[in-house]
Amino acid sequence: MAARALTAARRAFGETRWKDDRHLRARTLHEMADVFTSHMGQLTDALAQENGKRRQHARFEAETVPSRLRYFASLIRTGYGRALEVAPGRCSLVLRRPRGVAGIVVPRNSPVVLLICSLAPALAAGTTSVVRMPGQTALVNALVFGILSEIESLPRGVVNGFTEEHANGARYLVAASDVPCALDSEVHDTAVMDDFIEYEHVVITPGTIQR
Repeated sequence: MAARALTAARRAFGETRWKDDRHLRARTLHEMADVFTSHMGQLTDALAQENGKRRQHARFEAETVPSRLRYFASLIRTGYGRALEVAPGRCSLVLRRPRGVAGIVVPRNSPVVLLICSLAPALAAGTTSVVRMPGQTALVNALVFGILSEIESLPRGVVNGFTEEHANGARYLVAASDVPCALDSEVHDTAVMDDFIEYEHVVITPGTIQR
């Protein structure tokens, strides 16, 4: 499952507009927030039933998701590089580029919000993703994957997921040298986007661009 998911994510990164179209990414994250909001009751019920959370705690986790998605959607439109005239007629640019495919390994204790804590910045950065969900939360996982399938603006293959009880798939993602991984999904600030971004230096002189 992990290998197939990674193949699909790599294909989507190379063949879709996702990595290059920040307006598409912002629109998609806002739509994700809307769809997760529409399923708030189901998410609360599933978390309370499967994770043994008190209903108010389950509700709090579900309600945290839309605001995180909208927060990172807003950051997409303010992405920037850096430009400097290093000599007359010679300009140096530093561009921020998505790194490719992000691997996300979600723990069982708060699977929905901890998934979004890594998935939202990864998608905002322009990566595609492979999500490993824990086998202990299969009911919640199925609901989350169903919600993601309703996102009409999300290109096919941008988010791929699987469920497992053991760690073979997670180890497969971590071992892939071209896949930056979020292992604990504990995200608290905007710097997390840097985990999914690489920097490209471009020098522009009259009539030329040197990379």
